[in-house]
Amino acid sequence: MTTRAIKSPYTAENVAKYLIYLASQAFVGDNKEREGITNLKLQKVLYFAQAYYLSKVGRPLFSDNIEAWAYGPVVPDVYKKFRSNKSNPIIFEKDTSSLSDEDKEILKKVWGTFGGYSASKLVDITHAHTPWKEANKTTSQVISHKAIKEYYAPLLNK
Repeated sequence: MTTRAIKSPYTAENVAKYLIYLASQAFVGDNKEREGITNLKLQKVLYFAQAYYLSKVGRPLFSDNIEAWAYGPVVPDVYKKFRSNKSNPIIFEKDTSSLSDEDKEILKKVWGTFGGYSASKLVDITHAHTPWKEANKTTSQVISHKAIKEYYAPLLNK
């Protein structure tokens, strides 16, 4: 029996648009500026969102590969799209994603869990987890859906 990968309806960029919008809803500082999210932090939250979907929903959230880079998991196309921001926050005042309302609600939960962590803390967390460690040793450095699900499903389904 062969197993066929379940196709996701979304690209990681589409999901990133919504996560950036969520991050942009927080206002900080004396001038009450939108906080936004750095590309580094965005990459880690995308990874944990994918882990949540594979482990709890039973399907991938997005179709793009995630790779094990020096500072943790990265979706290369999303990284390239926002790399000109460098370490500056990315801010979207409007939601330009095309996600379903149900998926947006789930992503709000993921953001509620991981949005409060700094980018560097999320890097540390991902570096301690097996999927990144194992993929970082390979030539392709792709973190497979299987590796993500096998690691996170027992943790998320307690």
